[in-house]
Amino acid sequence: MNKITYPLIAAFALAFMAGCKKPASEEPGTTEAAHEENIVILTRKNLEHVEIKTAPVTLGSLETTLNAAGRVSQNMNKTAKVASTLEGRLIKLNFDINDRVQAGDVLALVQTPELLGKPLEIRAPIGGVIISRAAAIGELVDKTSDIYNISDATDLWVIAEIKERDIAAVKVGQDATFRVLAYPDDEFSGKVVRLGNQIESASRTLEARIESANKDGKLKPGMFADVEITTTIMKDVIVIPDSTLQSDGDQQAVFIALGDNKFEKRIVKLGMEQHGRVQVLEGIKPGEQIVTEGSFILKSELLKGELGEE
Repeated sequence: MNKITYPLIAAFALAFMAGCKKPASEEPGTTEAAHEENIVILTRKNLEHVEIKTAPVTLGSLETTLNAAGRVSQNMNKTAKVASTLEGRLIKLNFDINDRVQAGDVLALVQTPELLGKPLEIRAPIGGVIISRAAAIGELVDKTSDIYNISDATDLWVIAEIKERDIAAVKVGQDATFRVLAYPDDEFSGKVVRLGNQIESASRTLEARIESANKDGKLKPGMFADVEITTTIMKDVIVIPDSTLQSDGDQQAVFIALGDNKFEKRIVKLGMEQHGRVQVLEGIKPGEQIVTEGSFILKSELLKGELGEE
């Protein structure tokens, strides 16, 4: 009887102990435990001393840009040279540099034998501003002598010097922005309208022509410009301010508000960065509330909790 009873009792005991063992998912070091380690809960007392601001995660766009040196130039399609159609002596000039003229205005008078004492009227071929005056009263002029140069300064060109290695990225129709030394806080815009067909041998650059409006007249031909050309646009990607990021070893993390003063640290995988904004490839989803101000406080609270456990 004893030989049979003891083995049975031992078998029942082993079966009971096996049934009471915790599943592997509940043991320390599991995903759930790791998830809890990334949670910060702020008390009302905490919130009296810190300010946490959040905003929804949204989709946006990012641009890849190319920087180049450039210079402002007249729009040669809206520039004209003014000369006499007959040989004679210049007897009157009606306009000077920076004067605005309309197409058809009489700019100058030339005394010529062909008109039997009646002066030849030199008229403006286009409307614009007198950008140069190349003659004086009393001079002899003919078809080869420039009297004035007129240009419509409301539209100018910016000639950007594109490095040889970057030529493939630049195309007609791309948007561009630029700044000039005279107005460092102003950003001007334009569009690439034409590319050169020859590499400059010394600088190894190709000229890209950018058209830009100049309604207020701030831009002057000859100004140097720092140009930025938008080469590609990424649309409908998750974009967050880089100020929301906190370093976590060799990784980057953000904090997501879960409600009830509870926040979760998330490791994120980042993509392209531009002008203080960064693309997020993995880690967060649109619609979640990301901490925009106060994430450093949350990181500190999380570290205090980890040190306390140790």
